[in-house]
Amino acid sequence: MVTSSGNVVRDVLSEQNIILEKLDRVSPSEFTALTDGMQITVRRVQEKLEREEAVIPFEKQVVRNEGLPVGETRLLQTGQSGLEEITYRIVLEDGVEVSKAILRRTIISDPLDEIVMVGAHSSFTVIPIEGTLAYLSTGNAWIMRNSSGSRKPLTVAGGLDGRVFQLSSNGEYLLYTRTLPKGEDANSSGAFNELWVVSTQVNQPVPFSLQYENVLWASWTPQEERTLALSTGEPRNTMPGWQANNDLRLVVFDEEGTVQNETILLEPSAGGSYGWYGMSFAWAPGGQQLAYSQADAVGIIDISNPAQTTLQRLTTFSHLQTWDDWVWLPSMSWSPDGRFLYTVTHAAPVGLEQPEHSPVFNLSAIALDGSFQVTLAERSGMWASPVIHASSMSNYRIAFLQALDPLHSLSSRYQLALMDQDGSNTTAIFPPEGEAGIKPQTVAWSPSGHQIALIHRGDLWIVEETSILAQQLTDDAQTSSPSWTN
Repeated sequence: MVTSSGNVVRDVLSEQNIILEKLDRVSPSEFTALTDGMQITVRRVQEKLEREEAVIPFEKQVVRNEGLPVGETRLLQTGQSGLEEITYRIVLEDGVEVSKAILRRTIISDPLDEIVMVGAHSSFTVIPIEGTLAYLSTGNAWIMRNSSGSRKPLTVAGGLDGRVFQLSSNGEYLLYTRTLPKGEDANSSGAFNELWVVSTQVNQPVPFSLQYENVLWASWTPQEERTLALSTGEPRNTMPGWQANNDLRLVVFDEEGTVQNETILLEPSAGGSYGWYGMSFAWAPGGQQLAYSQADAVGIIDISNPAQTTLQRLTTFSHLQTWDDWVWLPSMSWSPDGRFLYTVTHAAPVGLEQPEHSPVFNLSAIALDGSFQVTLAERSGMWASPVIHASSMSNYRIAFLQALDPLHSLSSRYQLALMDQDGSNTTAIFPPEGEAGIKPQTVAWSPSGHQIALIHRGDLWIVEETSILAQQLTDDAQTSSPSWTN
């Protein structure tokens, strides 16, 4: 029992030399008026951090392989547990713990999934496969050779992001990008992907990194072995996750994956009004030029003299106002003789809307000498993605996607169509009439040009050009990015 000459609780604490720490609690509060017989309680509150390490169990992935006998299993990757540090915030009142909560988790090492390949029965007819057909499935690269019943994985660690996925012209290598798992040294800079190469010629291929990060575009040159071009960006926390450098470099590497030579073709630049998203490129058949596309233009880059590389615009149009964090870039394909560029152009509005809001996209051909530009397919849709196969320099066909709802082509499904080089004899060949269309994608011609590989309902299909017969080759509903070559 104490007496006080003060008026509020704080006065009593001061008179008794009771000093409150930052977290201490007093009841009643310090500014409560004093009354006779009042009981004042002071609780000493402390806060401390406690850390402990915890094991992160690995998961098991089962990869179905129709190339293995039914029931046979094969361990592709041994599982390994990860480790994390958990920091707890502990609160004590008068030395007694009253709460314990997780403040943060820090991954020390990521778990490595166990991957088991299991032989699965294929319900599809096995068909011959010409050359080498590669595709993405469940984050890994697969190839088929000789027949659809003979397939194998080229990678087992997963993480392929599909941004780059291309076989070399001779089918010896596959170029691809993969995300960087958390905890890898290479990811300390915040890189969103890395460029890799894997051989398709060995039984147990070992992929190797080319040590290029944040790759937005990359493609093999059409002529030179182990030579490619690439363009990069810088990671950003905001969508879409990067700021494009709008650069372009030519890279040559040796059989061990060591870069032997690098030539800067385009120095980093702002890239115009929508340059933050980047540019797309396409090699000319001779390997001395590339086509480029921006949000409002398509043009060519002459690299015959790398010291004087310049961008030459072939055509311009209004950009598409997406009202979102992405930019529409036209897809492009070259004629076999390198004289014409086939691309998608943003056309004039059909009503009173502004040009940037026009829903019209046409498939067009542009002469590189500037002599003409012609529309081959009106209202093809923004994802028409023309792909050319050359039976000869002067005789070739174009595969492209035709939007089923042309004035809403952003969300529309598409059908695969073929046309002659001048836009005549346009024929829709897949899917059959009455079925739902396919999603936007880039299809792949077989080396001879008799078949086309595409993705339908998440699986790989082959369509015969002349008979229009179609055959499903996979059934995991997680397949994408077909690439087909000799």
